[in-house]
Amino acid sequence: MASTSNPAFPSDRAQRTTLLTGSAPKDRANFWTLSEHIAYTDIRSIVADYINTTISDPANTQRHHWAVEALPSTDAPPNERRLLTLTCGALETLFVTEFTNDEDDSIELEMTVNTALSEDYSGSQLDIATDVVTAAKGIYASHDVWSWRIDLGALLTDDSEVDFGIGDDLFDDLAYSLNSTLMAERPDVADHSEDLASDLVAEAYRQLRDSELDDSEQKG
Repeated sequence: MASTSNPAFPSDRAQRTTLLTGSAPKDRANFWTLSEHIAYTDIRSIVADYINTTISDPANTQRHHWAVEALPSTDAPPNERRLLTLTCGALETLFVTEFTNDEDDSIELEMTVNTALSEDYSGSQLDIATDVVTAAKGIYASHDVWSWRIDLGALLTDDSEVDFGIGDDLFDDLAYSLNSTLMAERPDVADHSEDLASDLVAEAYRQLRDSELDDSEQKG
C-alpha cells in the first residue's frame, strides 16, 4: 500500500518543522525578535503598567480600540529603531525607540508618551525638563497633545523615580483622557500584534493580582 504520510507531520521526528524552520506571520516573527531584546522584560513591565493606568477594559478593547505593534517600520535614521508602538484610535500614544552608538555599539532607550493638554498650564508651562523627562506641546494632524520623552535607559539603569514635573495623578489623568477620546472614535486598526498584546495584558493582570495580594497581606 502506498504511503499516506502527511508531509506536515513526517514519520521521522528529525524532519519535523520547528519554530525556526517554519513560517510565521510578520507580526508574530517581530514579536519573537522583540522578546529577545535585553530590555524586553523591563519594557513589558512599564508598558503593562501604562495599560493598567490609562486604558479602559484593555483585554476587550485591544485591536478594536487600541493596538500595539512590535518593531514597526518607520523612516528613522539607521541608528534609530522603533521597538514598540502602542496606538489608541488612530494616534500613537506610546512608543519606545532604541538609539545605537556606532562607536561602541551601546544603546539608549527612550519612551515617548502623548497625553491630553492640561487647561491649567499655559503654552510656556508645557515645556518641562527634569533629569530623565522632557515635555513639550506636540501637534498631530488630528489632535494637539502634550508629548513626553522619557530616558528609559537611565530609569532602568539607575532605578530612579520619574519626575514628570507635574503630579503623577495629573499625568495619568491626562494620558487616560487622550486615550479614551481616541478610543471612542474607534477607527479601523490595521497593524496589531495579537501575541504582543496578549503578553502585555497578561503582565498587566499579574501586576494587578500582585498588588491585590500585597494589599491583602498588609490588611491581614
